[in-house]
Amino acid sequence: MPSTLFRRIFILFLIVLVACSGMGTVALAAGESGESAPATSSLYEVARITEDWTMWDGITLPVAVYYPAEPAPGETFPAILVVHGWTMDKAMSEWAAEYYASRGYVALAFTARGWFGAGGEVGCMDPEHEMKDVSCIIDLLAQDERFPLLSDEKGPVVGITGASMGGCFSYLMAPRKDPRPGDPGDERIRAVIPMHGSFDLQFSLYPNDVLKFFWVTGLMATTYMGELSGFMMNMLAVSMDERSDGWRKMYAIIDAMWKMIPPITSVSDDLPYVYGIAMQRRVDDEDFARNWLKQRSARYWCDEEYDGVVEHPITAPILILAGWNDDLFYANEGLMAYMYTEAPRRIIITNHGHLGCYPGPYPVEGLGSSESAWVMEQVDRWFDRYLKGVENGVEDEAPVAFYRDRAPEDYGEAEAYPLADTEQLSLYMGGRGTNGCGRLTTVAPGASFGYDFLMNIGLTGSISLPYFQDAPQLMGGEAMDIPSKLELLELPFTEIGYLSEPLEEDLTIMGPPLFEPYYQSSSVFGQLIPWLYEVTPDGEEILISRGFYEGHNYEGLEDASKVWKLMSPQVPVEMQACYHRFPAGSRIKLEVATADLISSWSHWGFSFIMLQRHAGAASRIILPVVPDTY
Repeated sequence: MPSTLFRRIFILFLIVLVACSGMGTVALAAGESGESAPATSSLYEVARITEDWTMWDGITLPVAVYYPAEPAPGETFPAILVVHGWTMDKAMSEWAAEYYASRGYVALAFTARGWFGAGGEVGCMDPEHEMKDVSCIIDLLAQDERFPLLSDEKGPVVGITGASMGGCFSYLMAPRKDPRPGDPGDERIRAVIPMHGSFDLQFSLYPNDVLKFFWVTGLMATTYMGELSGFMMNMLAVSMDERSDGWRKMYAIIDAMWKMIPPITSVSDDLPYVYGIAMQRRVDDEDFARNWLKQRSARYWCDEEYDGVVEHPITAPILILAGWNDDLFYANEGLMAYMYTEAPRRIIITNHGHLGCYPGPYPVEGLGSSESAWVMEQVDRWFDRYLKGVENGVEDEAPVAFYRDRAPEDYGEAEAYPLADTEQLSLYMGGRGTNGCGRLTTVAPGASFGYDFLMNIGLTGSISLPYFQDAPQLMGGEAMDIPSKLELLELPFTEIGYLSEPLEEDLTIMGPPLFEPYYQSSSVFGQLIPWLYEVTPDGEEILISRGFYEGHNYEGLEDASKVWKLMSPQVPVEMQACYHRFPAGSRIKLEVATADLISSWSHWGFSFIMLQRHAGAASRIILPVVPDTY
């Protein structure tokens, strides 16, 4: 058995690998500290079966089933499916599966299609393949007499969870009301716990026609490394497996090495094709790319706007875990899912990024952030309530719980979202103010023509950084002090700021700010990237929210004389959801840039942009202001 130091070093290596992969965040795992007490009176001894199961189209997937080894006569248990993250395999999820089996569940971890040791191609949550596999796994689990599975008139009683890609699977597999043809949801799933997953991939990866370059390119690059990352995950799992002796471990290592042949992951041709459409701005193919992303998004199967008929809300009890600082899958998506649910629902929003919050991917004592034990307790209680029927009062908890920067140890609570008495405050972009910035004011501009001149060259003098500050907390360390943006040099006319007067009283916001620009561009493409800050009385700038927008003037493609057409988004651009209290004396700052490398894929070309600020074209930001009682 490796020492704790060895485990930590190995896990640190995997965290670095996962950070590079972008989407492969930690899975739901259980610590051994005993801080989350099971609802059952005692823990069960656990049995395990690992084998390959044949799917509906003949390909095989590696599966590991953990279940109570010696149930009482006639005793049956609900099932929990635990889904791994991007670039990983079932070894990422087996620790959680074993934990749930010890608490009285039949828990199953499987490797998704195309990843390490699995047949087929990686198709990125394709409803016609990966999601069908999940339903097939439920079928096979229910038919297998080796497992004491609880069933009722609908069939086996099943829950599903997972982080990152596992969260995407969880959203997609949730049953919906009056499902449309092709809906991947499965009514046998009775409880859903998506963790830092995407509800709308178009919003996640291609928001407002801007390609999130760092994340999407990282996902694409590491897709082909799935064999290597899966192999490394398996090596760690083998080294820590107390059930196996030396010979079994040697066999497992040889088996894992054999699965690495060939060492390049098999990927659907659609994945690089869609990536190329976005990178090259091939406007004639954009509809294909958008539809490809939509069909892999639970929002597509929920939202009436996508099918033009009726809404199809989620009908299974759902506990949503998200993070204010998750810059891959914004908390916006969890809030969307919350509003598209007609069932018991709860959302918990921590302050963590895509790698934060949960205990580490292995049960090593001392790992995880300060909230991890509490979050895990909420997860356990949700499954116990809606899979086992335990009367634990979870339905009486506040449906909306969220981290507040003003009281980090005391989460805010609300009975609904949007929060009661939320008001939309418009702050308009005005002319010259103080400190070289424009003005940000509640007074709408008059009729006199006004604009700010900007220049697009594909970059600015600053580089924004993804949020990995809390990654060391997975190792039991402290969050790193990393700036959100590096200011390298000043490139005139590539960025502009607008600053409010000092606030006379506290101002609290919760939810996504909205950005509504009006502009003219000398190019068909015009990119505007908004950043929202608090500026303290001593001049410190604190990032609150960021967003993405790129307008396409299609008329300019046909007639160059129409390039300077006045443009604006059809609806205000939804920025990163946040909670923040601006104290009296601080100022609100809106910064608008024409590029944001490395976060977004810039428009590489020289062009001019005139950002309008007059009646009829009043560029503004809209803040979701809530009472200071929150």
